[in-house]
Amino acid sequence: MAQIRIPCLVPKTNKAGITSWYWQPSKTLKEAGWRPLSLGKDQALAIQAANLRNAEVKRWKAGEGTLEHIQKRAQAGTLSALIARYRRDRLDKVEGGKRVIAQSTAGTYNTSLRRLEAWAGKHPLAFITRQRVLRLRDIMMGPEDQGGIGHHAAHQTLKMGRTLFKFALDNEMVERNPFEKFGLDAPAPRDVVWSAPAREAMILAAYECGRPSMALAIMLGFATGQREQDYLALSQRQYVAIPEHKMQPEDFATLAAMAPNGIPMGIRVRQKKTNAWVEVPVVGNVRWAIEDNIRVAQAGGAATILLDDTRGNDGKAAVFHGPNGQKRFQHDFADIRDEAIQAAIFDGETELATELARLHFSDLRRTCVVYLGELGMDAHLIAGVTGHDIDETQRILRVYMPRTTGRAARAIALASVREAKRNEKKAKSA
Repeated sequence: MAQIRIPCLVPKTNKAGITSWYWQPSKTLKEAGWRPLSLGKDQALAIQAANLRNAEVKRWKAGEGTLEHIQKRAQAGTLSALIARYRRDRLDKVEGGKRVIAQSTAGTYNTSLRRLEAWAGKHPLAFITRQRVLRLRDIMMGPEDQGGIGHHAAHQTLKMGRTLFKFALDNEMVERNPFEKFGLDAPAPRDVVWSAPAREAMILAAYECGRPSMALAIMLGFATGQREQDYLALSQRQYVAIPEHKMQPEDFATLAAMAPNGIPMGIRVRQKKTNAWVEVPVVGNVRWAIEDNIRVAQAGGAATILLDDTRGNDGKAAVFHGPNGQKRFQHDFADIRDEAIQAAIFDGETELATELARLHFSDLRRTCVVYLGELGMDAHLIAGVTGHDIDETQRILRVYMPRTTGRAARAIALASVREAKRNEKKAKSA
């Protein structure tokens, strides 16, 4: 007699010949949150347990009750079903072993998608009309106690809706895009550039709070202009010696002279725009802080450079890289900022306290561009450090770099030097 096959029931036999039974969810069920079950060694009991679990799955597929950790099954033709397909076909798409959309970007998109799903996920796509979209816009832009979420979050959500329904249009799921021209201008971009006193105040507050990794993160952000998530994932293997053949001889000589052991060191990062690996040199206090952090990290068994300084235990270092790591980092950054603000108020520096209250860690990336620009660096050199494309670098310099006496003086000085050299050349050739 043919053996009756129970869906998802899987036997596994060990070397001793003993068989254990498991309920193993399919890929689709696993993605929805269904977890494997160990059903023991008694086949009859295992079949009984598997049938009970399969009955739960059947009710879930019908849209009925489900377990707390299981995602509610999206009914075909609804906004939830569209969002699920968009996540599968766009956000989670992998090509050549690499995500098409970066994890950090997908996280931002998912925040907006969750808002849209909470708003109308159970409704069919025909329910999403332009009038309802405009009503959603007004609610999101309204008072917080009535569902308001602020201009930036509202614009991101509506823009995500437009992208989502363009996907639906491309796949012939709808006939029009109700989010087109949703009537909300993009919020003004942040224009904050950290001043030197603000940077020093934050670094000092971090050290005084016993968080040297936060101090190092701020120093790195200013010195190298990378993204926050890249610093949190920065491994000790990415701190490398930079060989002479990778730079001009005079630049190697300058960096070697600044290095305590005569060997230029840097952090090896992958630039997002070009996908190229670049070693960005680090010098002075930044290099010292990196090496000090690495010593502490190695003693605590961590592989990253930055540590979660306040959450380690039993001699084991905690790190920010991983689940909820960026959220913890941002929470700790806010704590340091509050400490720096209180210190500034205590010292009577009210203008500094006001500036500190506006700071975000992400502003350091822009600050690095502006600082290098003020030193007279060309846009293509700055882009080589921060990973911006050249057009974006030039836009930042054009919009944010202050027109100062120092810049005017540098322009005249450079012009004078070049004019003198040109005249000298002419005199020699005459």
